[in-house]
Amino acid sequence: MKKIIYSILVAAGLVSCFDSLEQTPIGVLAQGNLPASDEDAIALVNAAYQVNVNKSTAFGYMTDLVTETTISGENPNGGGGLLGLLKWDGNNSYITGMWRDLNHGIAAANDAIDNVRDNELISLPTQTRVIGEARFLRAYYLNYAVQFWGDFPIVLHNIEGSGVTRQPIDKVYEQIVADLRDAAEKLPVVSSYSSADKGRATQGAAYALLSKVLLTWGQVSPTLDDAGRKEKYAQAVEAANLVTGYELEENFLANWDNGNRNGKESIFATQHDTGSAADGTGGNHLCHCAFSSGFSDELPHVVPANRDVVDSYEAGDQRREGSFADSLYNPETGTYYHFKLPRFRKYIDAGNPQASANNRNINRSILRYAEVLLIKAEAINERDGVPNAEAYEAINQVRRRAFRSFPVTAASVHDLQKGLDYEGFQKAIRQERTWEFVYEQKHWLDLVRWRVLVKTVKNSTVAQDPQYNKQAIELKFYRYPIPQSQRDLNPEGLWQNWGYDGYDEAKTGANPYASYE
Repeated sequence: MKKIIYSILVAAGLVSCFDSLEQTPIGVLAQGNLPASDEDAIALVNAAYQVNVNKSTAFGYMTDLVTETTISGENPNGGGGLLGLLKWDGNNSYITGMWRDLNHGIAAANDAIDNVRDNELISLPTQTRVIGEARFLRAYYLNYAVQFWGDFPIVLHNIEGSGVTRQPIDKVYEQIVADLRDAAEKLPVVSSYSSADKGRATQGAAYALLSKVLLTWGQVSPTLDDAGRKEKYAQAVEAANLVTGYELEENFLANWDNGNRNGKESIFATQHDTGSAADGTGGNHLCHCAFSSGFSDELPHVVPANRDVVDSYEAGDQRREGSFADSLYNPETGTYYHFKLPRFRKYIDAGNPQASANNRNINRSILRYAEVLLIKAEAINERDGVPNAEAYEAINQVRRRAFRSFPVTAASVHDLQKGLDYEGFQKAIRQERTWEFVYEQKHWLDLVRWRVLVKTVKNSTVAQDPQYNKQAIELKFYRYPIPQSQRDLNPEGLWQNWGYDGYDEAKTGANPYASYE
């Protein structure tokens, strides 16, 4: 997908953005810089993709490192080290950078939508596809924002970026769903893209993200009643059933093989081609972070907290070896190096681990077909209060692949056996997600939407080790703080989240998380 990586015309003035919701936005495009061809329109939406290229570390730190599964070998006084130690505030560099870049991504998507729509210089098919991609990307960035910070400003046109106000969670989700439904109508199916455009947003990606958003909305909404929640779960199942054209990889690790980029299971992934980042690498620092210390027992930037998850897999589950490396072959010595603590395996090229850490050019997996199946199974259980045959089939296809039982549509001895009640199936889904999505930037998001964040971390083995400070987890960590630099610019519109310095109880309530867990 080199078009996305290299055809960015930011320097030519074809993209503008409000500066992290500062009170004085840059404004809109100058008339002379409006896109004047299909190529210009595609370059404009490429800018919205490009924002994602340099965010792999921040996503990993803000969704994996802050949980019980991961610890940091970084400087404990740096932004990443402080996240790992649960000692962040509104000045943390990763939190402020995430706020800034999510807003830049939204702004780039807004530019594409506003300046391509009804532009007579651009063909109608290109207008349709570009607007579909832009609306998908705006929803993608907004979806992270509402999960990280809760109430969040909704800016649909960049001239509106001055003095904005945080909007209620339900309003944000309404906008995300509207964007994704429109994107699904406009975007092509994955099979229609040429090899040069593989990795762009597709109709399947829009439906996959929609199913995930609807499930999450039903679980976290502060206002929906039981009927409203069940409606969201039903819609999540419907959206999952519309994800077609994908299938599970037989080899689990094929999802992170550069010889199989954007393979048959990949629905949406950040494209980390060599040279796509400003430093000349692929920009996926998940690769570097997992192997930054090389063949040594010095801790890399991120490492499994202990062997709890490693040793929890059932015998024969290929995801264990696909997710963790107890040892790796060192081509320089011709021997295997055995680590005291395993390394996260997915973003390490076993053929040349040091090269993958330096090149950082393995795609970051965001949506895989396995997740669509697990979302569907979970949403059915939430909708009906009990799993049905369709829910069992969805989770069991994931399990069959895990144990190399093919075809995945045929019953297997590894199937989850029927007869579970709501709680039993819920527990099975949560365990399956833990095994399936190691180091895929989902775990904190899952713990938050399941409302089990604090007790999960407090009850973990790593929480008993004072050097990692995980026992300090508390209810305020259900949200990240609004960056102080942004509150300084707009204190009325960007009030602070509960529990952090400067929060306004009139805005947040005494403790909005008091009923959680």
